[in-house]
Amino acid sequence: MPTHIRRIATLAIACAAAMPLASLAQNDTAKALADFVECKLSAEQVAQFNQKLDAEEFAGFAQSDDGGSAALMLWKSAQPVSAWGEKSAYINFPSRKEMHLAYKVPEGQEVKVGEALAARIGGMKPRPDLDAMKETYGWKGMDSRKSLGADKTVRVLVDVSYAPGWVTVGCGYGDAIQ
Repeated sequence: MPTHIRRIATLAIACAAAMPLASLAQNDTAKALADFVECKLSAEQVAQFNQKLDAEEFAGFAQSDDGGSAALMLWKSAQPVSAWGEKSAYINFPSRKEMHLAYKVPEGQEVKVGEALAARIGGMKPRPDLDAMKETYGWKGMDSRKSLGADKTVRVLVDVSYAPGWVTVGCGYGDAIQ
């Protein structure tokens, strides 16, 4: 067999062998993201997560411009993330202690979808100053929260004013959600 054909065959075998490893790394990333979003991490694990993020150790996870003009800090995962009964490749990452799964819904349906999600999670209450935000600033949307204890708060946020067509659900650790 000619040398160049042997090299091509060797390269093809190496690429085929590496594909499952890349897929496993992306699955590990999706699991780590889901654990953060579903409030499953301890404070120490949140710190470790951020160290890994700083070191760019999460395979297939990068900032994204796919939100268009929406006021979201979107990141995209190569593998979809499943959390709180929803699935999306998009993560809204407003701070190092707060992360939400973000998913598109038809414009005009955001609040209805968010309310159904909050009802499914159960025990959620509106942000204490929500009525004042709506009245003072003309803000449109919903912001429901539920304390899970241990400095963890689940949050469903629908910001029709600044992120139409998106629903987010996730977790804040420590004082991330006031």
